[in-house]
Amino acid sequence: MDLKSLSRAALSAALAATLSSAPALAEAPAAKKPAPAQVQPQAQAQNAQQQQAQSPRPEIEVVFVLDTTGSMGGLLEGAKRKIYSIASRIAQGRPTPHLKVGLVAYRDVGDEYVTKRFDLSDDLDTVFANLRKFQAGGGGDTPEHVGRGLGEAVSKLSWSQNREVMKVIFLVGDPPPAKLNADWDYKHWAKRAKDKHIVVNTVRCGSDSETEVAWRYAAKLTDGTFDTIDQSGGMVAVATPYDAELAKVNAELASKTLYSGKAEVQAANRARADAMASLAPEAAAERISYMKKTRAAKKPAGAGAPAMESSAPEAVGGAVDLVAAPTALASVGDEELPMELKGLTKEAQAAKVKQLADEKKVLEEKAAKLAAARDEWRAKNVSEKEDAFDANVMKGVKAQAAKHGLTY
Repeated sequence: MDLKSLSRAALSAALAATLSSAPALAEAPAAKKPAPAQVQPQAQAQNAQQQQAQSPRPEIEVVFVLDTTGSMGGLLEGAKRKIYSIASRIAQGRPTPHLKVGLVAYRDVGDEYVTKRFDLSDDLDTVFANLRKFQAGGGGDTPEHVGRGLGEAVSKLSWSQNREVMKVIFLVGDPPPAKLNADWDYKHWAKRAKDKHIVVNTVRCGSDSETEVAWRYAAKLTDGTFDTIDQSGGMVAVATPYDAELAKVNAELASKTLYSGKAEVQAANRARADAMASLAPEAAAERISYMKKTRAAKKPAGAGAPAMESSAPEAVGGAVDLVAAPTALASVGDEELPMELKGLTKEAQAAKVKQLADEKKVLEEKAAKLAAARDEWRAKNVSEKEDAFDANVMKGVKAQAAKHGLTY
């Protein structure tokens, strides 16, 4: 065999060897393909759930700057009825936001007060208790100290310094700003709001043209919204078939509490629980709906998360609700026991706490089902009044939410 023939033979042998081994090489990856196709979607879903559980909730800080002179009585009473409704609708954002609310009331020099303010809080029961303290009075002349109200909202509340947090003021009133000292000029504080990345949404009540000029200035400067509503606020109660039962459950849940602590702290917490128990049906129903949404979002991921989020009022001021934290009972001295447990043996105290906790669990499950059914009913049967105060609040929130990763 010559060299040329030998080369051809070698090449043929090499090619044959390659072709004979190729099926085995090709079959190995093919045999592995189905497994990743079956496992990957499940793994992706698990990863998505873990990322959602680990990622921080978007944050919204809202401060209502409210004219509380005599002409604003209708709006103030409506706001008290609707505060849980407003918060519940804000909580419908996806992902469920962490909401804080603050309040500033303003009148004018010579009135009972010029301003009253309550700092940002994520405890809506506290916000409601503070809002209840606002009563319409004074006024009777125009203008009012708008600049002081806006200025204190911008400068004296504990706003987050994080630019990722959505920060919004709702400036609400009917008279134009008073022209007093420059320290509290509304234009200055609108500019300071812009510097602090706070959006000012303005809601004019009535039809005063000077108010419109000022309100539009503050809104435009901060990329906010301007709207006009009726003097009374235009908020209408919408009854559902579930409100009465939810109000009853809300009242019963408020009674499933045992506050320990100093006597004055216990009294303050009981008064707070009584206020929650006495809410009107619509407000009580909205309160339950809000608590279910927001407290569920607070649950830690994985094992150890509570089976059912609580709708009962949370303890404040250093008190401990022993029904919510039964293990704390062992460390409570006799002088700080709630009246319901005084004079009982340790065994009887523990039994009482367990009894209330068991009753509370049943109520929480009932509340969750009723709240879900109510939300479904409202989605099918209720059209929101577009020119009402609560609708305008949601309009403003939605206008700014997309910039902060929220959808409605």
